[in-house]
Amino acid sequence: MKEEALMGKWQGRTESRKMEDIRQMVQNHELPVDSFSDLIMKRIGEEGMGKRASAKRGGRFLKKTLVATSTAAVLGAGIIGSGFVSPVMADTLKQIPIVGNIFKDIEDKGLQAAGEKGLSTAPNQSVTHDGVTLKLTDIYYDGTRLALAIEREGIDNDETMAKQIIEPIAFDPAVKEKKAKVTLDQSVKGLLGSAVLKMPDGKEVAYGMSMSGDVEGKKNTLLYDFRKLSNTEGYGNEFELSVSIPVTQITEPFEFKVPVKKVTEGIVKLDLNQTKKTQEFSYTIKKLELTPATSRMVVNEAGKVPSLPKPISGYNASEMLYDIVGDQSNNVLSQQGYYYSPVVTTHPIADLDFEPFPKTPKTITVKPFTHAVDKDLKPLKDANGKPVKHYYPELEQTIQIP
Repeated sequence: MKEEALMGKWQGRTESRKMEDIRQMVQNHELPVDSFSDLIMKRIGEEGMGKRASAKRGGRFLKKTLVATSTAAVLGAGIIGSGFVSPVMADTLKQIPIVGNIFKDIEDKGLQAAGEKGLSTAPNQSVTHDGVTLKLTDIYYDGTRLALAIEREGIDNDETMAKQIIEPIAFDPAVKEKKAKVTLDQSVKGLLGSAVLKMPDGKEVAYGMSMSGDVEGKKNTLLYDFRKLSNTEGYGNEFELSVSIPVTQITEPFEFKVPVKKVTEGIVKLDLNQTKKTQEFSYTIKKLELTPATSRMVVNEAGKVPSLPKPISGYNASEMLYDIVGDQSNNVLSQQGYYYSPVVTTHPIADLDFEPFPKTPKTITVKPFTHAVDKDLKPLKDANGKPVKHYYPELEQTIQIP
């Protein structure tokens, strides 16, 4: 399966991160009970929820802390209202956090680019319950990705995310589908749970991947990031989004009604039907989307994943993974949000997420690869501790960007 819900920092994937991916997938998707092998469930138990906090603290979201002043806000509003902004002043105003500036200082290349280009908006809405205030300060939406920044007031706690309690799924061959029951640990007040997003007609936003976590270097700030959106396009470029966030020890959820405006500049959307095959395996590129904040590719896979190009004792090929390479030599983007399955499978529909290209390329080369994994699903690593990629040149394809 390639659709996961991720929890934690926008950084490298540790073993704890992989286990959290699976936990979140259990929470957000109804899946066949028997799709989780004994090995996966055993690994989840071994990792334990206690590692979640340390995984969340790996890496920094922010390069610097932003400080807003009322004087700067009033000055900026006056200048913008006058209708005159010189190029120098425009650049200066970007440094003043009055129009949604948190994204610019996050170590996520996509949201950072969106912030630097002024593509996010600042709803600046707030809701207060039982002495706790949540402020929705920033939002970014491009049809494929939707990200929200939340600031919390009234709670003095370095942690922002609540721990989740997931009831084990008991195996029952008579039950084909079963959704795990997930609740929030209520032992500490003022910690946030997962956000629920709804469109104007009440339908929940459908996504293939989500991330949420506190912002390193900026206390009481949290981001929700939803990727691979699948049901928002039909609502046009502007609509009202409903956001509901549960908070521990507070009965009433924090609810916002947020005007959303879609980013339309720098968007590339291609419907394709390009196929390559080797041995028993084939894949067809069906869709490519490039936005200022993300790259997305949808492929259909069929057949059996080929063996490692060179056999390695004690290791087998993982599922097929993909790099995409722009025509500039340094634009190599690796697939994000994957984990290893104990049964090597192909995916009828694989919805893949990548970082954005710094500049829209004229051509993109798709380079399929596998990792060598042992019986415990641990990958073979190089001298720098990174999983070794085994490429299949016969499966490479080139996409022309109009």
